[in-house]
Amino acid sequence: MLTNIRYILLTALRDWLFAALMIGIIVCTLIAHMLGSTAIIENQEMTLAYTAASARIIIMIGLIVFTCFHIRNAFDTKEIDVFLSRPITRATLVFSYWLGFATVALLLVVPTIGLVAIQGLLSKSGFVFWSISLLVECWLVVASALLAAFMLGSAVTSIMISMGFYVFARMVGFFMATTQQSGLHGVGAFPLEGVKSITTFMPRLDSFAKSEWLIYGLTQRHDFTLFMTQAVVFIVLLICVTIVNFRYKQF
Repeated sequence: MLTNIRYILLTALRDWLFAALMIGIIVCTLIAHMLGSTAIIENQEMTLAYTAASARIIIMIGLIVFTCFHIRNAFDTKEIDVFLSRPITRATLVFSYWLGFATVALLLVVPTIGLVAIQGLLSKSGFVFWSISLLVECWLVVASALLAAFMLGSAVTSIMISMGFYVFARMVGFFMATTQQSGLHGVGAFPLEGVKSITTFMPRLDSFAKSEWLIYGLTQRHDFTLFMTQAVVFIVLLICVTIVNFRYKQF
């Protein structure tokens, strides 16, 4: 297991993942400062919000692309076969992959939260919750990308499915609010019920890493319970589904 984790970290270094994403985050931070300086009031608040939102998106996209391409390359180069030739179960192998990518996510999140911190903390408690939420969201996204990469035979398809899952999960709150609005003319009951059914089984990533926490703090305490519960449930679920799928995969 430790060998696989070290190999994933070395691959991330070899592919310049950390450097590329950090450069992207720094560039977005500079752009956020430029946009924030144009505000007449609440300059720092706008800068923090832009920096946090852009850093979040860059990290998620980077993790999805890296995870999907790494797993597909492992299948194509028979790396998976080499691991399975050793006394290791398929469940352990899948879990070691998730741990490896989760470690990569941790190494990306730590400098990111440091970059946000040096811009000035308007709410220390909100910053702590935002940092924890960003990390567990990365772990959940890694689990979803891992499942897509193991199930699908194409890295590009895996990336598209993972990104679609992420975007849809980020918009679940919007969809739920829309279905609860009265007076939706021209929309039948069946489409609305279908949307409600889908959103019931999707994680609400809009409740993770809210930029407003950095400014106003955690105004509602149940927000912490909400994103932590979702993270634990869906990470475990996605890893278990990946393990089940991998056990029935033939080589």
